[in-house]
Amino acid sequence: MKVDEVIKSAISRAAVVRVQNALNPLLWVLAIAAPICWIAAYMFRDDPILKYGFAGLGALPIVAALVAYFLYFFLDRDRLQSEEFVLKERALQLKYRQEASAEIINAAREIARTEKLPSGFGNGDK
Repeated sequence: MKVDEVIKSAISRAAVVRVQNALNPLLWVLAIAAPICWIAAYMFRDDPILKYGFAGLGALPIVAALVAYFLYFFLDRDRLQSEEFVLKERALQLKYRQEASAEIINAAREIARTEKLPSGFGNGDK
C-alpha cells in the first residue's frame, strides 16, 4: 500500500464514528490541535519562549480531555455512554413507567424451577 492510500483510508475510517458521547468534540480537538502545536514547537525549537509556549498549548487539550472525563465520570456517567445506549435506556425507563406492573427480574439470582415456567417441561413431543 502506498502512503497516500493509507492516509485516505485513515481519513475515511475517522469520518465514521460509531460511538458518540460528550467527549467526542474534545477528542477531535485533541487529535487535531495537539500535533499542530507540537509541530509548531518543533519549528521554533531555537526560541525557548515559543517552543515551550506551543508545547504547553499542545498539552492543553490533553489536560482538558482528562478533566472533562473525570468530571463526567463522577458527576454524570450517562454522558460517557453512546447516544444509542442512552436512547435505548430512556425508552426502557419510559416503558417501565407506563407499565407499573412490569417486574424487573435479576436473572443471575433466580433459580429456574419447573413450577415457574408457564407450562412446565413438556414430554418432548413438540
